[in-house]
Amino acid sequence: MNRNPSIFALKPAYSLIAVTMKNRNAPLIALIIIALAFTFGFYGSVLLHPGDYLFSADGDGLKNYFTYNYQIRNNGSYTNFEGMNHPYGEHFMYTDSHPVFVLLLKPLAELFPSLALNSTGILNFLMIFSVLLTFIVVYFLLLELNIRPWFSLLFSIGIAMLAPQIFRLGGHLALSYSPAVPFSWFLMLRALNRNGEKRHYAYLLINNLFWFFIHAYLGMIVSFFLIVMSFVGFLTDKKRREHLSGYLKMLATLALPVVFFFAFVRITDTHTGRTNNPSGFFLYVAEADDVLVPNHPPLRPWLDSITDHGIRQQWEAWSYVGLFTSLLVVVFLFTGLYGLITRRRTFISGFFGNRLMNISLLAAFVVLLFAMAFPFRQLPALVDLMPVIKQFRALGRFTWPFFFAATAFSAWVVNQVYTNAGSRRTKRIAILMAFTALALNIPESWSYHREVSHDIRRNTNLFRKENLDADLLRATEAFVPSDYQAIIALPFFYQGSESYSRPGGSATTRLATLLSYHTRLPMVNANLTRTSVPESKKILQMVTPDYYPKAIAADLTDKRPFLIVRTADPVSEYELLLLGKCTPVFSSPAISMLKLEVDDLLSSGNQRAWSDFMARRQQLHASGSFLTSREGFLYYNGFDDRKPEKVFRGSGGFEAMKKGRNVLAEFAPGTFESGKEYNISAWMYNGHPDALNLYFRFMVEEYDEKQGTWTQTTCFPDQSETINGDWSMPEFSFRVNNPLSGIYIVTVGPRDARGPLYIDDLLIREKGMDVYREEGDFLFFNNHRIDLR
Repeated sequence: MNRNPSIFALKPAYSLIAVTMKNRNAPLIALIIIALAFTFGFYGSVLLHPGDYLFSADGDGLKNYFTYNYQIRNNGSYTNFEGMNHPYGEHFMYTDSHPVFVLLLKPLAELFPSLALNSTGILNFLMIFSVLLTFIVVYFLLLELNIRPWFSLLFSIGIAMLAPQIFRLGGHLALSYSPAVPFSWFLMLRALNRNGEKRHYAYLLINNLFWFFIHAYLGMIVSFFLIVMSFVGFLTDKKRREHLSGYLKMLATLALPVVFFFAFVRITDTHTGRTNNPSGFFLYVAEADDVLVPNHPPLRPWLDSITDHGIRQQWEAWSYVGLFTSLLVVVFLFTGLYGLITRRRTFISGFFGNRLMNISLLAAFVVLLFAMAFPFRQLPALVDLMPVIKQFRALGRFTWPFFFAATAFSAWVVNQVYTNAGSRRTKRIAILMAFTALALNIPESWSYHREVSHDIRRNTNLFRKENLDADLLRATEAFVPSDYQAIIALPFFYQGSESYSRPGGSATTRLATLLSYHTRLPMVNANLTRTSVPESKKILQMVTPDYYPKAIAADLTDKRPFLIVRTADPVSEYELLLLGKCTPVFSSPAISMLKLEVDDLLSSGNQRAWSDFMARRQQLHASGSFLTSREGFLYYNGFDDRKPEKVFRGSGGFEAMKKGRNVLAEFAPGTFESGKEYNISAWMYNGHPDALNLYFRFMVEEYDEKQGTWTQTTCFPDQSETINGDWSMPEFSFRVNNPLSGIYIVTVGPRDARGPLYIDDLLIREKGMDVYREEGDFLFFNNHRIDLR
């Protein structure tokens, strides 16, 4: 008798497994041992010494540690974060600060100050403990889906190891909790399986609310998945009328946390004017390859080699389900299509006998479609009809429910092969399938944890003063913090509203962040996500040249000076003007600190500019209606032949739709010289909410006809330093590669850009050449409009 050695050679092992499968507690005990061994193997040093590390010491990671630590130790308010965006602060739900932990730890830290100094360790421990907890949560989830304990054991190991949120430990700390989706799903199943017991509804309500107060995205992902589950259950229930009250009760349970969360934010948020048209909706969406194709070794390098790196995945959407589940999805998909085309019943129909599994899988698929921006990609106008939808800037994160549903379904399939087996041979095949899934999942996920465990241990905890470098430590002790009202870091960085921003170097951002925490001084700068547009406009205008009144003056009720902090990162010419008003406080090779009085910040430089002009007037060269400091290329267009609705200066201006490409000027080949640098500026209207946001670009395009190539030099008007009321003056420098190329001055707006575009006074000059013109009570200086009255 011929036997297949691949199955029967392991007969003794299968027999042992068959016996131990009858022990109810053995799988859970084995899982706990494996989960402990795995977690301590990769993350043991963090669990044992959680306060020694920062999982990330720059970017979003540093900011998220800062907002959490600052609010616990330094903040006066419970709901308004004061560490950035001074003098306004920011509502704490917009700061990624783990709000629920802040609310729990802040009052305790007021009683026990040492707790505040260990808050980083508490957070690190909880994040790593959640890795261990994922194993246990997934195990009980699979049991709730009626999957046998030993199969639940094998699959929970692979699912927990592959869970995609592990990568969030590198920055998006509050999104790193892998138990969020499976635990919420488990509670939903418990409520449905326990015939509507009130306590299970209460558990579900509290759970969903908890995740909202960890991170709004987690709360929405969980709530969306479970609400869709409820709707799918209702629509597929043949007795839906009889069960209507139960569905309404479940819907109310799931909707209440959403309503409470938004009501809480609305009532406690004192900031107004946030954008209702944020970027990102179409940028960070998922594709099928994000869930079905590996993103790490051992398989990814092989795929890159055969596709010549042709696979482009979206990091925000990484939710790879593993090779075993991917193959299962493909097999089921094609088999299902074959059955539909031929109208024949196929073998896969036998795997859809678990109604709750079916509802969950279908709901996860609907959420996956949303993660893929379906149907909004196909019908973009739908987004504007549902403005709430556009508040989600990273749709790719909504792939997480599908990851857990698809991998749980693969466990269910193997379980059904075993349950419905008509012979020992088939049961052995099922067991082999389970071990095969685990054998594939382990090496595929191993590189995840090897990478992450290495990365999160690279940085010491810089919120411990003893870990600061000597320069920074001396800087924290070189002044009396209570003598100052806030820190202004230069070069000035600001991220938040999307309508007004300034890019920042990592060295400056890190220095200002750490100095702020250790001295308890807030920052004027911000690295946030959805700040008030009017607040950000007034804050950005602080670094506007002093030719224009600063609208923030009325809000600076504190008359103490600002502490200017500067690194070796280069500053702009306007920031140099600001530094010229400061007096030194501390200096080292890496750090400079200066004092800036409020009156000096707000003082006008208009008379200084007029005096400089008068002192130079006799040496200036005439160039049309302008006077220039030297001879050279000069181009000016006030668009006086056009009559737009908005005008900055003169009688005319340029008006068009912001969306798409607009040509402001075109220059024939030979106009510009190679080797020379030119400065270009223009005034752009910023007076409506979407005037300059959403990746709107001001560009110099160069077309080399001989080579057939385009090159661009790009400026983002939302990053303009110069703000004068409802007008901003973006400016930048450019060079031409080939003087025989055609040059085009253009603006480019994205496809979802809104509203009109108003531009005035386009000026191009050779860099280093100053341009003047007297205009009655005003002085034209390098496109600035200086009021002399």
